[in-house]
Amino acid sequence: MPRSGQVSVACAPRGRNLVRSGSTTDSVCAGARQRDPDTSGLGVATRAAEHPWTRVTRSARKLRQARWRLEFDDGSLLSVTGGGLIGREPAATAGETVEQLVAVADDTLSVSRTHLEFGVGESGLLWVRDRASMNGSHVEVNGRLTLIEPGRRVPVPAGCTVHMGARRFVVRALTGSAVIGAATVDWGVASATGAVRHNNQDAFCTDPPVFVVADGMGGHRAGELASKEAVTAMSALAGHLVTEKMVTRCLADARVRIGRIATDHRRPPGTTLSGVIVAQDPAGPYWMVLNIGDSRTYRLNADGLQQISVDHSVVQELLDAGAISTSAAQSSPLRNVVTRALLAGIDHPADVWLLPMIAGDRILVCSDGLTREIDDESIAYILRTMPDPQAAANELVRAAVEAGGHDNVTGLVLDAVAVGAPFDDSCPMPGPHS
Repeated sequence: MPRSGQVSVACAPRGRNLVRSGSTTDSVCAGARQRDPDTSGLGVATRAAEHPWTRVTRSARKLRQARWRLEFDDGSLLSVTGGGLIGREPAATAGETVEQLVAVADDTLSVSRTHLEFGVGESGLLWVRDRASMNGSHVEVNGRLTLIEPGRRVPVPAGCTVHMGARRFVVRALTGSAVIGAATVDWGVASATGAVRHNNQDAFCTDPPVFVVADGMGGHRAGELASKEAVTAMSALAGHLVTEKMVTRCLADARVRIGRIATDHRRPPGTTLSGVIVAQDPAGPYWMVLNIGDSRTYRLNADGLQQISVDHSVVQELLDAGAISTSAAQSSPLRNVVTRALLAGIDHPADVWLLPMIAGDRILVCSDGLTREIDDESIAYILRTMPDPQAAANELVRAAVEAGGHDNVTGLVLDAVAVGAPFDDSCPMPGPHS
């Protein structure tokens, strides 16, 4: 049995009852913001339905295998590789096709033995179904809880939280395609603990129009929690027409969230944050690039690979002052010291760049665990030679881990597939406006 708070998963041949093992899995995924065609109206609205400005395209979804990640409240991660069951002691019925059994510990016994079923529909969208559990299941979208009627499939969009008694998990999508205003984008993301660390303190958000990576810092699990709180705060912008003022409010919320993290008083929790928001104005869509810390955002286009963000680090300040060379910076003992971060009670401002979006732009957002292992030339080669964004993200992370993997590694690749006519801001837009 897993210890309190832990998750274990097992896989077995189709059609057989599965045997639990003590292993846990790492991440995967795919994006989704539409209702699965296999489901009927169940009263669970996805963000796409609530915010028509952002929608996921189904045609692009058919081109790639859908992949999802479930982030449990104890920090465990589950790669969804097929249909499965979740509960204290989940078991498939005779003749039932199940690929994954996920056992969750629950000392309160609020989670049933076989509580919840999950699967991926033909469209690639993730769904869940309550298995007549004792205490029921709920889907939380934008702070609103909706009861899952037992026996009926309910689509679960990326970013939502599924509650099962006293336990819960967040649905994350790594690969996807979305129409955001006048822009169509595809994305893929990969993340790895690396070869040295014991846990992954990186986190990311791929909730259109927000695409960011956070690299946590702090003792024990504080850094892991800080990065998750940062991306949770940023995910509040999902489905909205975003302004800089809205970003500032989300960053303030992230600082408050980080301030609530319990610490061992050795090192305050904090996190870097870097990435892009697909924004719109009458001139057309543009990249709103933001950065705090030493995670990075690059753009690859006809002019080559360009680092858009500027590291907030002691080494970068030494480089700017001409005090050290680029080669010396790679081995400097100060390379891990940042000069800005998202911290509780310290209002470090984010750098923001506004760049016109051009069809064919490829954006890379990554933690420093990637850029400290492979150089820009190698990064550019992988981005140029691997047209699928998920394949490119996978290869970048694989290369960084093979080069040493001394830190957690995360790479998010975002492509501007099409850029349409200038956006008409005279139309009412969903969500808050500044």
